[in-house]
Amino acid sequence: MIVTLSLFMAGEQDPDFWWHLRVGRWMLDNGKLPSTDIFTFTVPNHVWTDHEYLTEILMWMVSRWAGTVGLSLAFGLLTWAGFWIIYRQVRRQPWVIVGVGLAIGAIAGSPIWGPRAQMITFFLSCVELYWLQGYLSGRSRAIQWFPLVMVLWANLHGGWVIGFAWLGVALVSELIGWAWDRENPAHRAHVRFLAIIAAFSVLAVAATPHGLSLYPYPFQTQGSVAQQKLIVEWFSPDFHQVYLRPFEAMVFLTIIGFALHRPSMYELLLTLLGLGLALQSVRNVALFVAVATPVMINCYSAYWKELSAARGWKLGLPPRRIFAAVTAMVLVVIAGATALRIADSTSQARQLSLDQSSYPIGAADWLATHPEVGTRMYNQYGWGGYLAYRFYPDPNRRVFIFGEAALMGDPLLNQYQDVQTLRSDWKQVLDQYQVDYVIYNRGEALANVLATQSDWTLAYQDSVAVIYIRAVHQ
Repeated sequence: MIVTLSLFMAGEQDPDFWWHLRVGRWMLDNGKLPSTDIFTFTVPNHVWTDHEYLTEILMWMVSRWAGTVGLSLAFGLLTWAGFWIIYRQVRRQPWVIVGVGLAIGAIAGSPIWGPRAQMITFFLSCVELYWLQGYLSGRSRAIQWFPLVMVLWANLHGGWVIGFAWLGVALVSELIGWAWDRENPAHRAHVRFLAIIAAFSVLAVAATPHGLSLYPYPFQTQGSVAQQKLIVEWFSPDFHQVYLRPFEAMVFLTIIGFALHRPSMYELLLTLLGLGLALQSVRNVALFVAVATPVMINCYSAYWKELSAARGWKLGLPPRRIFAAVTAMVLVVIAGATALRIADSTSQARQLSLDQSSYPIGAADWLATHPEVGTRMYNQYGWGGYLAYRFYPDPNRRVFIFGEAALMGDPLLNQYQDVQTLRSDWKQVLDQYQVDYVIYNRGEALANVLATQSDWTLAYQDSVAVIYIRAVHQ
């Protein structure tokens, strides 16, 4: 658990981070939620259902008090708390298997961990799954408090809908158990109780400033074809990428665990749902880790117990004093190494280096010193949040697009893609929105083509970004 902490605390690299901060500040300054888009000139009338408003306010408050480092530490601790809850599910299993299983889960999800709002959904999923396990095993009825958790969840992140998915798995598994064993009254009682919890949880979602309008939001996002095609984190995992190999390994290890020891119906359905979500979208790997880690540990633990009992194996430990002394020394070394790694990965110098390589800081500085240049911008999608953070409310620096894809809408996302990929209408799109300056990645196709256009002039370039200005507005 100490070692995994270093995996969760890293520098900020999420392009949505910046506009989350800026809108959090806007809400505190204005004492209300944004009802329409405030950052673009392209879709200013689009209705904004800000499903993360409470998270954004908290992010701005933490950032104002402790900076980006404080936010990295806060989200890292939240993710670590989710793993602590996973550990609580399996704490009675053999400690070596528990330790290895937790490490595998932490490494498999490493592409996802970071200071991002979806870590809230990961943590609350871990809480719900812990309560469901306790209820189905007869140890606890804490799941009765889940509607109150759903109130909080619905105000923090749009991932609240996944809470109903986990509840649905528990209901389906108990319905199957009831149909299979009609003499067992426990399954029927579980179905009735979980159905009541689900009903109250559905009502709890409405306890937000958005009211009933929040219900369709997650399904609009999932149903957006443009988002699925444009936004990388919605892509299916590409197992040719090295950073996804640990996730791939965890999938195979889980399947092998099922072969060694048959899981319960609940565990099987839960893992299949988590795997299906992760294979649909790489951002859902964290959800697979939340559901599959305890299931994998339980399967290998059960197999080990059966095998060791059959073979008469017993775990021998060194004398207590020697064991305690060695453990203490190892923990000191591990804690020290972990602290050093966290300090390095969250340092201001490292964060500045990440920002300079990821965002158009130099280009934004140039625009700030040349306020007379440009009135309508075309920007790279991932940079929209940073540029909004830097320049809002300057009317000449409103962005073409930023990371709130549902607010942008599929038509604008498709038009952005037409320009980015240089489809036949790319010039018409720029003309339609009267774009007179473009800020984009240096060396990308759009930037290279603009260099060949007589009506566009290169005004700025560095190793990250270029700025082209339209010489004659058409």
